[in-house]
Amino acid sequence: MPFVKRFSPLRYFGVCAAASGWATILISMSLNPWFSIARNALSDMGAIGVKYAWVFNSGLIISGALALLYFAYLLLALRSRLELLASSIMLLASIHLILIGLFPEGTYPHFFVSMEFFILMGVSMLLFGVAFTRGGARRYGICFAAMAVAGFLAAILGPWPSTGSLEVFEISLMTAWVFLMLRLV
Repeated sequence: MPFVKRFSPLRYFGVCAAASGWATILISMSLNPWFSIARNALSDMGAIGVKYAWVFNSGLIISGALALLYFAYLLLALRSRLELLASSIMLLASIHLILIGLFPEGTYPHFFVSMEFFILMGVSMLLFGVAFTRGGARRYGICFAAMAVAGFLAAILGPWPSTGSLEVFEISLMTAWVFLMLRLV
């Protein structure tokens, strides 16, 4: 990888987006003692009428904006059309993360933008997996594809005690993916 790409500060914005997302979740949980990961969806902390909803919703918007900056880096680091497709789908997922913050629980589009965020990120990870498997980083490609499939199967097969526990699992997979991406691009 060229020096400029490898040392671009944008390279770390995926990790920053993940860190921002986790910080948002943890801060929101501390501000909302009624929240239970075993009973609630994460978005309950950002629902209309919740006292500190703005913390959760603005945190998601910031995390989505950081993910958009990471997308800009991925465009610089692309090596194949399949990676471009995977990155473009990640761009759509980032926009959906912002939309989750703009349309909190209690608004009509919330369920759809939230569901679409998780689906789009899973598809993006799967396509990166296929691209890296075909492009010579086979071990990482298989890992990314397996993570994406595990996320989809977990969502479909369940059972989970709550939507929030499934969301934490999915976000954990995304976090692992973004850290592994540092080794590749």
